[in-house]
Amino acid sequence: MSRLVITRKQRYRIVGASLGLLIAAVVAVSALGGARLTDEDGDLPTASFALFDGGDATFGDFGGKPLVVNFWASWCPACVAELPEIQDAHELYGDEVTIVGLANTDDRGAATELAGDVGLTYTLADDPTGDLFRSLDLLAMPSTVFITADGEIQEVFGGLLTESALAERIDDLIEAS
Repeated sequence: MSRLVITRKQRYRIVGASLGLLIAAVVAVSALGGARLTDEDGDLPTASFALFDGGDATFGDFGGKPLVVNFWASWCPACVAELPEIQDAHELYGDEVTIVGLANTDDRGAATELAGDVGLTYTLADDPTGDLFRSLDLLAMPSTVFITADGEIQEVFGGLLTESALAERIDDLIEAS
């Protein structure tokens, strides 16, 4: 009986291809709308989250104008890369759109320190156990949810948003609201 021998180079290729397929599957599921963002009545989740500056809030507390909810973490390189873009969008669209950043499964101290280092001035909140993230069936980090002024989910984006992609989505969100 012959034995299959796989070289080290072949193993690296197999592992690399497998990781690539896994990442592609996660992105595809996220892009196909795998997120369950509303209940059976089409309402946004009512779960509360802790605000960095004190108190609790829900998505409903930010009604009346379009809402962008960004799930991020200090341990997530793509999230860290995206934060300055989110801050720039807040400065550009601050009067027209509310932006909320939810630190997902992150240490509050590390998240607060990163927020200070980046200079984040939009509303920041905490999802320390990831319960809200999981309840929405989100998969990718970062994930950004675009919600119209009347509370309808317009889009869920899983992954890193560039400045132009973020601006395009916010412009579409304002137009739809």
